[in-house]
Amino acid sequence: MDAAGWMALPLGLIWSASFLCTMYGTERPFLSMLSTALGIISIYMLYKQLTNYRRSYPSVSWLHILRLSFVTCLLAGLLTDAAQYLYFLLFDNGRLLSLLGNALQSEEYRQAWQQMFPDANLKEVQNLIQSMTIRDIMMQLALYNVLLAFPISLVAALPVRSARTPSGEERSKNES
Repeated sequence: MDAAGWMALPLGLIWSASFLCTMYGTERPFLSMLSTALGIISIYMLYKQLTNYRRSYPSVSWLHILRLSFVTCLLAGLLTDAAQYLYFLLFDNGRLLSLLGNALQSEEYRQAWQQMFPDANLKEVQNLIQSMTIRDIMMQLALYNVLLAFPISLVAALPVRSARTPSGEERSKNES
């Protein structure tokens, strides 16, 4: 748990930065691209952390590495949840809900919505979105972070191999 906590700190900070880039990426395409890049970099960073851990403790199994990766992602998700909560509490001021409301009013979005969900009432969806509170948004984001934890941890842990031990031939060469 201690190792997962230390590994989760930089990962959670990168995820928080990615979230902030996403929130402001609607007006600035560069920030949107940066958000995606930070997400990919975070998976590579977790992989490197797991590889270093495996080198330090060569006797641990791959399942241990997967569990460490999953706990790290859960803890990073908690840190991201805290950053998201602070963002919505202090900085958003209804910006996200107004962006969603404006998107629902565009004709292209209405047509796409009607094609995907022909039985749904778009007006009810707009009312539901406009009535969301910070608590409702955070519940959705926390669930989203938990659901993403396992696939991300699996992708990062899959390529982590056991530490190489010298074979008999290499060992005899090194001893000579």
